[in-house]
This record gives sequence, structure tokens and C-alpha cells, in this order.
Amino acid sequence: MAETQARKDWTKENTTFVGLKLNNHTDRDILDALEGKPKQTEIKRLIREGLSKSE
Repeated sequence: MAETQARKDWTKENTTFVGLKLNNHTDRDILDALEGKPKQTEIKRLIREGLSKSE
């Protein structure tokens, strides 16, 4: 029980949840690009790529 609470505390202090809804019709290009890839990893990679290009 204490380990679970410690994990919850750590998560609350060290992470931020960002939700994203994509439309199956209008966002099909994005969904296709993410198909078969770990979505969270790929989205973070693309954001970092965009950030490095803007610097």
C-alpha cells in the first residue's frame, strides 16, 4: 500500500498529463503516420524535432 502511495506521489510531482483527441476522418493523415508506432514516443519525437528546427 505504501509503495502504491509513493508511486502516486512521485507521479503527481514529476509528470504532467496531456490528452489529445484526433478525429478519425479529418486527422487520418496523423493517425496513419502513428500507426504501428508507440504513439507517445513518436509524438514527443516529432515535437522535439519541430522545436529544434525553430531554434
